[in-house]
Amino acid sequence: MKLKLLLVAFVLSSTAYADVTPMNKTQLVHALKDGAPCCVIDGRVEANRKKRPLGDALPYKEGLQINPTAAVVVVADSDEQALKIASALDTAYPGKRILSVKGGIDAWEAAQVDLSREAASGPPAGLGFMIPRNTCESGSSIQNLKSKFK
Repeated sequence: MKLKLLLVAFVLSSTAYADVTPMNKTQLVHALKDGAPCCVIDGRVEANRKKRPLGDALPYKEGLQINPTAAVVVVADSDEQALKIASALDTAYPGKRILSVKGGIDAWEAAQVDLSREAASGPPAGLGFMIPRNTCESGSSIQNLKSKFK
């Protein structure tokens, strides 16, 4: 009987945050390489938002209405608070990807720095493009293609 109750509690707790993903800085950098989030939700208290403002972030308040077209990132004063806000957003917008930042504003800013550095370093090695010699010159063609289909 205890095993059944424990199993039910586990299933309920795992589905409560179905699309909420807590992420540390490294995981966040990896997740944001695929695309920028649609919005960043700032769940910190007002005093902390004033000390370290988060540009373009939406301050969280209960009942906040957003249009999540991509992943939603939640930053708060504590990991528990970020998870709580992310859970509320998951309930309001089922099926949308919600990222809860583990480590708060420090982890978010460090992830942004890493993403900026990667973007500035250019494309990964091996993804260069070179125009072959003599392809831009006028005159007779180097190669003629013939099609069997008419």
